[in-house]
Amino acid sequence: MASHSLDSSYKSSDSNNKTKIIAVIVVAMLLLAFYSLVDPMSLHWMPQCPFKALTGWQCPGCGNQRLVHTLLQGKIVEAISYNYFMLFAAPYLLLFLVRELLPKGYRREWLTARIENRHVVRFYIVLFFGWLIIRNIWHL
Repeated sequence: MASHSLDSSYKSSDSNNKTKIIAVIVVAMLLLAFYSLVDPMSLHWMPQCPFKALTGWQCPGCGNQRLVHTLLQGKIVEAISYNYFMLFAAPYLLLFLVRELLPKGYRREWLTARIENRHVVRFYIVLFFGWLIIRNIWHL
């Protein structure tokens, strides 16, 4: 009897994961469609960076809306110029998405061990704060 309840909870969990994945994909597609059609700099109601509003400094994520819009227009070099940090951050962050899409098992555990390794996380944190300082000193 206990085996049956475990099977049904596993199926329920699997179903919930598929629903979450589908929801994320739908939201991502809608956002990409929006950013491909609308220039975020042309709309006053687009979200502004609260860190920049409070400090006057650009955070490591500033420019990402412009980057996505310009990238979707096929202007790769111009897009990168809006936020150079994304060259390093995007691949790392995408690995977390890939991990969530992997089924439970060896590959998921292997990837988790790599991306959550304390040295990798520390390196990313140093890059994050280093970029925060560098971009505001040299106005990048």
